[in-house]
Amino acid sequence: MKLFCFGMGYTAKKLCKSLSTEKWHFSGTNRKSGDFIFNGNEPMHNAQSVLKDVTHLLISIAPSKENGDLVLLHHQKDILNMPSLKWVGYLSATSVYGDHSGNWVDETSETKPVGARGLERKKAEQQWENLGFPLHIFRLSGIYGPERNQVNAIKEQTIQKIIKEGHSFSRIHVEDIVSALMLSMNDPIPGIYNLADDQPSSTADIIDYVCEQLNMEKPKGVPFEEADLSEMRRSFYQDHKKVSNKKLKQIYNWKPKYSDYKAGYDSFLK
Repeated sequence: MKLFCFGMGYTAKKLCKSLSTEKWHFSGTNRKSGDFIFNGNEPMHNAQSVLKDVTHLLISIAPSKENGDLVLLHHQKDILNMPSLKWVGYLSATSVYGDHSGNWVDETSETKPVGARGLERKKAEQQWENLGFPLHIFRLSGIYGPERNQVNAIKEQTIQKIIKEGHSFSRIHVEDIVSALMLSMNDPIPGIYNLADDQPSSTADIIDYVCEQLNMEKPKGVPFEEADLSEMRRSFYQDHKKVSNKKLKQIYNWKPKYSDYKAGYDSFLK
């Protein structure tokens, strides 16, 4: 089997490291260096020869506001002419659901994004669906893991503990994303899949928990209305929903290794 990743980012790298080198060949694009350069501004060189024997294609590049999905912008014809292709995975985001007033959403829920990120993701999903071939869309909750978390910011006391009453986020540990992708790659069942752990929670709860584990004093909370936040960070609080992972569990018997933030943070705090 041969996997090619458009966008060799955090999740794609973790996926490739988890694959058996006896069964899999894998490679992918980087923005500035490496064997396959793709920055979204121009096509990747020799795309036809690179993709001709690829069996599995993963897309993990964020769309552009102006041009939509950048891979399709430059390589739609190449992808439609991949003779060995068995599986296509697109990494989207749960921001496509928009605000559901704190209620649970599943893959049948209405997508009504309000922020730019969600709107761009929804447009990109539609572009891929319009190609007409079997597609696996993975809507990812907030990704965290050993190299991507809030521990250092808490230690350095540079983090704001935002308090927004009743507000929570869904998250997913990167290892649980990888396990779900591998199940799908080995047994393709096209469709849309949410990726989230079992327990939505507030960022403030995570900060307090990490402080407890590190024997640090908990920082004072800052009301959301008074917080000094960038436009992007503020946009995360526009939506309030709880993301259900039941479909993935039912179809693939998937179970998150890290069912909540405590299990996830314990794995790299200890």
